[in-house]
Amino acid sequence: MSNPGFYLEILVAALLIATIAYCVVLNRRLAGLRRAQADMADLVREFDTATEAAKAGIAELKTASGDIGTGLDQTMARARALLDELDLMVESGERVAQRLDGAIENGRAGGHAAAVDPIAETAPARTDAERELLQALRKTR
Repeated sequence: MSNPGFYLEILVAALLIATIAYCVVLNRRLAGLRRAQADMADLVREFDTATEAAKAGIAELKTASGDIGTGLDQTMARARALLDELDLMVESGERVAQRLDGAIENGRAGGHAAAVDPIAETAPARTDAERELLQALRKTR
């Protein structure tokens, strides 16, 4: 057994066995890598779907916020108009109250109630609210 060719063939066979074993391990790792690549592709598709849904949601939010802003502007405009009308009513009510106070003082100073209605002598009411206020004041007399 001193034949060097025999030892060389045993060495080559051992190296082939090691190569085959390494190829089996490498094949398993490549299969795992392919599975991971498929999982990564699925993850990328899901991420893309989620991104598209988020974009659509953002667009809907922008539209909704624009609509809400417009509605809020309209509500604020109506509120300002009502506030102006209320200010006018308060001013008119104060003027009527001052006239009534003046008429009451005149009636007390003269010793009798005023024969004429001081409210009727003044300028006619400008709004329905003023007319309602005048009627309420007349009832309280």
